[in-house]
Amino acid sequence: MSKIYDVIIIGGGHNALVCANILSKKNKKVLICEARDECGGLLTNQLTNFIPGLHKNVTSSIDAISTNLRSIKSIALSETGQHLKLSGNKNEDQKTLEGFSAEDADNFLALEKKLSLFSKTLGAFMQSSPPRIMTNSFSDNFKIFKLGLNVRLFGKKNFNEFARMIGLNVADELEDNFKNPLLQGLIAHDSITGSNLGPRSPGTLINLLYRMATYDNSIFGGIKQNEGGVISIIKALENNIIKRGVEIRKSTAVKKCIIKNDRVEGVELDNGELIEAKTVISSADPKSTYFCLLGTEHLDTDFKRKVKHYRAKGRVAKLSLKLKKIPEFKGLDQSDLSQRLVVAPSIDYIEENFNFSKFENLSKDPILEISIPSIYDNSLCDEDMHVMNVQIQYAPYDVRGGWENKSAECINSVLSTIEKYAPDIKACVERQEFISPNDIEKDFNVSGGHWHHGEIQIDQLFMLRPIPGAAQYKTPLHGFYMCGAGTHPGGGMTGIPGKNAANTVLKDL
Repeated sequence: MSKIYDVIIIGGGHNALVCANILSKKNKKVLICEARDECGGLLTNQLTNFIPGLHKNVTSSIDAISTNLRSIKSIALSETGQHLKLSGNKNEDQKTLEGFSAEDADNFLALEKKLSLFSKTLGAFMQSSPPRIMTNSFSDNFKIFKLGLNVRLFGKKNFNEFARMIGLNVADELEDNFKNPLLQGLIAHDSITGSNLGPRSPGTLINLLYRMATYDNSIFGGIKQNEGGVISIIKALENNIIKRGVEIRKSTAVKKCIIKNDRVEGVELDNGELIEAKTVISSADPKSTYFCLLGTEHLDTDFKRKVKHYRAKGRVAKLSLKLKKIPEFKGLDQSDLSQRLVVAPSIDYIEENFNFSKFENLSKDPILEISIPSIYDNSLCDEDMHVMNVQIQYAPYDVRGGWENKSAECINSVLSTIEKYAPDIKACVERQEFISPNDIEKDFNVSGGHWHHGEIQIDQLFMLRPIPGAAQYKTPLHGFYMCGAGTHPGGGMTGIPGKNAANTVLKDL
């Protein structure tokens, strides 16, 4: 064995960095082992440029980091050039929607007010370890009681509405309230992004509430872009923990955990080096954590079955385009192009894409989220060229025919779709890079290539995430914990899983 640490964290994603920050503030000797040559996990590939930023409860728990966030508008693109632009500002959005339909404007404000109330309650529940169910623990029972009380405090009308809506599909709610297909499509898009659900699938409203809870409890507010991109936040977190004495070993892959007498006592690296620690925390996804790092021989049959059936197949791909010049979008000016552009013109458009995905096929008219962050931030230019990032929804992990044969087809469909809104797009492209869910799995060691380390669905959330019996950042092995997106409350750049896991570890230590 080499020198002994209090805690070893496997992986250097943002949750791992947050976790290390909190532990080091309590004078714990921490080592981070990151297999890649840089920290940040999936965020290093700029899979998305739009973030809510670290949650305020996280930033208050860690050393201060400097950020320069600006609010982003969401623009639902229309082939006619009559685009819908929403900012999350109540007054601005009301005026915008009134230009299409006064009834839609009133209904949107009423819906957002109602959903905001629900998302605040869910958001409060995210801030600590979820309760274990069917236990005699006062702490667990109090958390369940508190959640129930908060829901009851909605009042009878809102409580009944919450109970009605919690399992609904988002399409029914949107079609009951709005006439504008662009508004329906934009909200439906944000309800299914990153998931294996269509807008008519039960449970999509809980997806929307989850998203709102991490985006200032607003449907379109809270979406931000940071100067220097998300990488600058990762670097700030990294620099802070190094100053606190945290050791980060990059290009250092962990082969497996060292287990003795049903407890973790350290890790073995790929090069055979053994490192001892009282506590080990994995920021890897659940399947990688249990089947690779821990090993199935340390798990009982029922637990292995639950992990095996944990749903974690990615459905999102990314196309990064290097541009010789900025394309001209019909009906948009330069300032609009620094916002979030969404191609999801109706609920039926999204549902048709989902139908293709269900059979592991690709749509020729894909759902897209487009950003050109280099318009706002010159530091994000690549070789003096602007960068357009395109997020492609419903790109199946197990695509029929294999991504080695389907990547070119997908790229062509994306460019042809963008061409409907920016006719000169193909002439503007100098180079392109495509990242499929399978590439994410291979390059970032994420089982299934899922952004959130697993589906964000009602049976894989809260006290059920990732699986029943291992949902409080703890594992069946003493001294072994998890802090990644596969734990409560899930993915995104909030840093909440890292904070909650650190606090759980500190209680046990």
